[in-house]
Amino acid sequence: MAEGGRQTSPCESCRMYQQEISLLRDKIYALETERGLNDTLPVEPGKKTEKTDTCNLKLNDTITFPKLNRQLGARPKQRQHARKNAPEIKLTNRFSPLSEGVYNKQKMSEKNKEHEVKTKMERNTVPSVKARDTLLLGDGAISNINNEIMTTVTYPSATVSDIIDVLNKEITNNPGINKLVLHVGAVDTRNGESEVLKEKFNKLFERLDCLDKDAIQIFISGPIPNIDGRINKFSRLFQLNTWLSKVCKSRGLTFIENFNLFWKRDDLFKGNGPHLSRGGVRRLTENLLHALQNPWRPEQQERAERSMRRAPGSPAKVSPASPIK
Repeated sequence: MAEGGRQTSPCESCRMYQQEISLLRDKIYALETERGLNDTLPVEPGKKTEKTDTCNLKLNDTITFPKLNRQLGARPKQRQHARKNAPEIKLTNRFSPLSEGVYNKQKMSEKNKEHEVKTKMERNTVPSVKARDTLLLGDGAISNINNEIMTTVTYPSATVSDIIDVLNKEITNNPGINKLVLHVGAVDTRNGESEVLKEKFNKLFERLDCLDKDAIQIFISGPIPNIDGRINKFSRLFQLNTWLSKVCKSRGLTFIENFNLFWKRDDLFKGNGPHLSRGGVRRLTENLLHALQNPWRPEQQERAERSMRRAPGSPAKVSPASPIK
């Protein structure tokens, strides 16, 4: 080999490699001494290594160092083992598993029978819902009235004669009623035949006289005034309302006054009428229920008649309607 222009023999090259190896060992020892790892290698600085047979050393050989005895870095956390003397926790279940239980059809049938008998007894003790004991029968003005104690049956554009024809049928179809409310007559006023209308109402009253008044209490709901500005229509409805209140008083029937509640109340109608708005339906329903719970006495009817005798053209003089509870 040639190094610096000088020919070297193989033995000299081996000696040079050995010197470099010793220098590397000294450096490694110095580094381990600084870090406290001087016990890992047996080599000491300044100490010559024993001579070895240079003929057995080859350039392709590798030098291995012994493994370090100490571990570098943080130690991994070890799992904490359960305590040997820890008390045992007993787990219990108040429900028996299906696999362990024995299905007994006879016992199950007996329990079912007991449950059925118990439920039947409980149902009998619960008070029954109050049945609808009032029948409201009339024309389309009451079509939207729906109440839990009233059964509403309407015939749109029905006249007094139409109600007479269906009266017995509707009473038969609604057994158990003890109150009957009739709202009819406004459609007949369109013909302008007041005397003919009175004759029709007299026939209706005769039909009502045939009913058992001790079992069924009869109420006549008065007409609702118009708000479309037609004077003839208003006067006919006003005359019918006045006449019905007098006839009901003479025949012992309860008359329900609606005229004062809806007079000059545009907000209770849809547009110019005659159909009622939601507020109008609610107002009419409340007035009917109030009359059913508190039938008018004769002095109340006389007071209403005196108020209705005043001129309909001056609403300021009309007495206000009785408050609804």
